[in-house]
Amino acid sequence: MSYKKVNGIDIFYIFHKAPIAKDKKTENRSIVLIHGAGGNHLSMLSIFNYIKKKFGKSFNILVSDLPFHFRSLSAAADYDDYNKLNFIMPENDGISFYAKSINSITEELMEKDAKITLIGHSMGAQVCLKYAALFPENTEKIMLIAGCHDTGISDSFIRSLENSFDRTIMLFLKDALDSRDKNILKKALADIKRTPDTAVVNDFKYSQDYGKSRNYEKDVKFINENFKKILFYFVYSEKDLIIKEKCVKDLSKKIINSIVNSIPAKNHIDFLCGNYSMEKEIDKFLLT
Repeated sequence: MSYKKVNGIDIFYIFHKAPIAKDKKTENRSIVLIHGAGGNHLSMLSIFNYIKKKFGKSFNILVSDLPFHFRSLSAAADYDDYNKLNFIMPENDGISFYAKSINSITEELMEKDAKITLIGHSMGAQVCLKYAALFPENTEKIMLIAGCHDTGISDSFIRSLENSFDRTIMLFLKDALDSRDKNILKKALADIKRTPDTAVVNDFKYSQDYGKSRNYEKDVKFINENFKKILFYFVYSEKDLIIKEKCVKDLSKKIINSIVNSIPAKNHIDFLCGNYSMEKEIDKFLLT
């Protein structure tokens, strides 16, 4: 297992280093995968493996657990009560916190002038957008999978998570998976429980804050005015009950250099599970 210490936090990651070609261009071509709320590196592992198999000779590829997720837990945390850790996490602007953490890892693992291609799912798409606004010189293009500025998270949902996490997150997963199959839901709950409840609740707060505070508008304006060549490639599904088509299209219209494609994903998670249509979109995105 590989870790990098970022601001006192041990960040878990998996890194594929492409073989160095004679022209050495692969040293400067890197892909970073960013998971969504409550997720972890396993959420993006199918996409990681697909890209590695097909494009591994051309790209370095990085996937990690965001701070305080699954294997990326602070050494200073109190492990006696795993699901009620005293996290030293920002109360606001957590999307920036995550983006800066990702950048700290890329700075250590990748060449100084490396151009980064970002692929983010759900909340990870917001982190990608913030990363481009904070580190535009490093950013080449971005794929936003089932993600936009507004994730539809309400105050009542967050209060319910804080009061009754297991019940509320199970209801959320029913919508995310569009399924009432108890075995499927138990497996999904087991996956999200790899990350402490506190961090999952914070994810939803951060995601909500990014849309409600309209920070994304400042980010989009900055990118449009200064870095028009960054490509934003949106992938969504009409069957996704979490991220709505209108939100995706509204955000894409605000970005000068954007492409939007709908694929037949069954639900919010289906994009990540060896979806053939998703893989074809990745092909088009990386070859664009």
